[in-house]
Amino acid sequence: MVAGERLDKYLAQAISDLSRAQVQRLIAAGRVTVNGVGVNKASLRLEAGDEVMVRVPPPESTEVHPEAIPLSIVYEDDDLLVIDKPAGMVVHPAHGHRS
Repeated sequence: MVAGERLDKYLAQAISDLSRAQVQRLIAAGRVTVNGVGVNKASLRLEAGDEVMVRVPPPESTEVHPEAIPLSIVYEDDDLLVIDKPAGMVVHPAHGHRS
């Protein structure tokens, strides 16, 4: 750590698995302490000898579960399947649409 370095910048470099934006969200959520005191300011300037602790929550499950939904099959053979999909139906999991 370099004295005067921003807390979020230091943590993003120290924890390579997290982006600076992720670090900023952890700070805002109260999951970071400096010298035993909770901080919520990402721009806090660190001083030499500061002890920084981070409580990183476990990752969210990315497991996908199939759903039994009625499908309108237009054509099917050994190599191809054509489905008449309703407008708005999610085709594959994405952020905000886990199923």
